[in-house]
Amino acid sequence: MGVTAAAAAQPGPATGTPAKTAITDVATDHLRIRYVNQLTVSSGGSIVLTLEITPRPRMHVYAPGADDYRIVTMTLAEQPDIRPRPLSYPPSEIYHFEPLSERIPVYQKPFKLALEADIESEAGTASAVRKPVKISGRLEYQACDDKVCFAPASVPLSWTVSP
Repeated sequence: MGVTAAAAAQPGPATGTPAKTAITDVATDHLRIRYVNQLTVSSGGSIVLTLEITPRPRMHVYAPGADDYRIVTMTLAEQPDIRPRPLSYPPSEIYHFEPLSERIPVYQKPFKLALEADIESEAGTASAVRKPVKISGRLEYQACDDKVCFAPASVPLSWTVSP
């Protein structure tokens, strides 16, 4: 699987979740992934990590409910000061795979995955976060077209979160 990544700094708003807006674009053989990689902690001590995912033409990835297939997911590396919440999935569509007469929930149009996480400092409170926190994670998926399913893939992700 080929993966290319590029980061581009763009001016961002003075307040809100993005710090100085820095965008990461990742291209695989099956998907294009775009996300803001520099965030600030909200006053409540949380962040939202959002991926904008675009399957390539004629490709799809599996959505929750596709029990016999690898569902697209975003996970974070374990860190003592990061508490991820459940991943938020958008509505999917049903794909009819005619050779097996299967109807499977998939994403074949652009979609977003969002993972909210609480950040705590050594003092145990989000408001006491004083230095940037590096977060790493992975997007895992299995892509298929109308003829073949490709080997499962895993794409590294990274963010910097500022107080």
